Amino acid sequence: MRRIAPRLALLAASAVLARPAAACSVCGCGDPLVSVGEVAGPRGQLGLELDGQWLTQTAGGDTPGTKDLLSQWSILLTASYTPVEHLNVVVTLPYVFKDLQNEAADGSRTTTSNLNGIGDMQLGLRWFVWESIDFGNRTRQTLSVNAGTFAPTGSNSATADGARVDEHGQLGTGGWGPNAGLFYRLQGDLWSASAGLWGLYRTANSYGYRFGPAVLWAVQAQYQPVDWFAAALGVDGRWAAPDVSNGADVDSTGGFLLAAVPAAYFNVFKGAWLFARAQLPIATKLYGIQSIGPVVTAGLRYDVP
Repeated sequence: MRRIAPRLALLAASAVLARPAAACSVCGCGDPLVSVGEVAGPRGQLGLELDGQWLTQTAGGDTPGTKDLLSQWSILLTASYTPVEHLNVVVTLPYVFKDLQNEAADGSRTTTSNLNGIGDMQLGLRWFVWESIDFGNRTRQTLSVNAGTFAPTGSNSATADGARVDEHGQLGTGGWGPNAGLFYRLQGDLWSASAGLWGLYRTANSYGYRFGPAVLWAVQAQYQPVDWFAAALGVDGRWAAPDVSNGADVDSTGGFLLAAVPAAYFNVFKGAWLFARAQLPIATKLYGIQSIGPVVTAGLRYDVP
């Protein structure tokens, strides 16, 4: 298994977290704990990562014939740590830039809010409960249990022109987002594959708004022909229930999203990996008037020796 060591660094580097910053019921899909890493690092290992992320979303506005257009940039700072054997933990803090515009029926647009600040923090862990190594076939299998939560650290009470900003324009959700699931990985000499399934729940915020609970999944194959480069292609998915406001379903929220996920990784110096990843919607069945654009993330991961 001549590529095990560089693969461990690479897979720890595949922390491309697109979920915690997005106050959106269907914007993010796939692994909610991707920043934890897909394999268990050595005890005491510390990883640091800085990511940039961009996404867009369109949904039906409050007035018939209008649409709300959200553009979001995020800077994600992540620290991951292996305190004991077979356990990875992570903390991710996002700084978010959100621009929300309203598009009238004639196509004219008006900016309704433009905010920036700390978003919702993510806390999580991945516990590797089973491992099997086949030296003859040069493969390793692992199964992990995952748990985490989004914490309401982002502001959820911003106003513009004397009115409270729409929930999807707020920097944070105002509620907690506990999630849990299972993750399986098969690692070979040049190829590897993984699959996972998770459930995500959202609590209501102080304004009586709750983002819809969701089921998320991810499948990925990865190829590493040389020690300094690897490419991956996956499929991420999400089904989310409609959001709820004061007991009533919110129009144009929730639905089904399936995305192709190409990614590339480059080892720029010892312990450091530069990467780029995109979630490209390929199939959707969203409720009401909605559209979801690509979620693009790029960053640098460094594992402290």
